[in-house]
Amino acid sequence: MSYCVNCGVELAPSEKQCPLCGTEVINPAQPVPENPWQPYPHRDDPVIAQINRRFIAAMFTIALAFPMAICLAIDYTYSGQFSWSLYVAGALTMIWCWLAPGFLSKKTRFLPVMLPISCSLLGFLYLVEYLTAPAARWFVPLAMPLVLLLTVLASTVTILARRAIIRGFAIPAAILVAAGLMAAGTDLLITLLREERWLLTWSWFVLLPSLAAAAIFLLIARRQKVRTEILKRLHI
Repeated sequence: MSYCVNCGVELAPSEKQCPLCGTEVINPAQPVPENPWQPYPHRDDPVIAQINRRFIAAMFTIALAFPMAICLAIDYTYSGQFSWSLYVAGALTMIWCWLAPGFLSKKTRFLPVMLPISCSLLGFLYLVEYLTAPAARWFVPLAMPLVLLLTVLASTVTILARRAIIRGFAIPAAILVAAGLMAAGTDLLITLLREERWLLTWSWFVLLPSLAAAAIFLLIARRQKVRTEILKRLHI
C-alpha cells in the first residue's frame, strides 16, 4: 500500500501519479505490475452521464408536479373551480422550464435552455394578467417587450463570450452595458405606457454609471500589465 508523498492520499498499485495532486509516484518497494488493475475508468461513460442527467430532470419533475397537483386539488375541492392554484401551477411550470431542459438535452447548448426560459416567463406573465386584471392590458405593451429585450441582451452577451469574441475583462464590460440598456429600455416602456411618450427618467442613474464602469473594464482589458496585476491581487 502506497501513499502520496505530497497530499497523503492512498494510491492503488497501478497508479503512476497521484490522482488528486498529480505528483509522480516513486516506490521502489512496490514496482508497477505489467497488467495493472485500474481503480477507476480513464473517461466518463456518456451513456451513464446521460442517464444521470435524465434522472435529475425526473426528480425535478416529481418535486414540482406533486405540490402542483395538491394545490389544484385543494382549490377545486373547496371552491369548485381553479383560482389561486393557477398561480402556483404557472409558477411551478415556469420553474420546471428553467431547470429541466438543461438536463434533458444531450449537450448544454444555449438556445435549448434560453428559449424555454423566455417562453415560460412570457406565459406566466400572461397568466397573471389574465387572472388579475385582464382589462389593464399591460402584458403586450410592457411585459412582452421587456422579456424579449432581456432575452436578446442575455443571448448576445452569452454568444459573444462562448465564441470567444469577448473574453477576460471584456465580459463584465458587456454585462454592464447590457444592464444599462435593460434599465433604459424598462424606463422607456414604462414612460410610454403611462405618459404615451418616449422619455428617459430614472434610468440615467443606471445607464451612465454602467457605461462608465464598462469603459474602465475595457481599458483594463487593453492593458496587459494592469490586468495581470489585478488578477494576481485577486488570486485568480
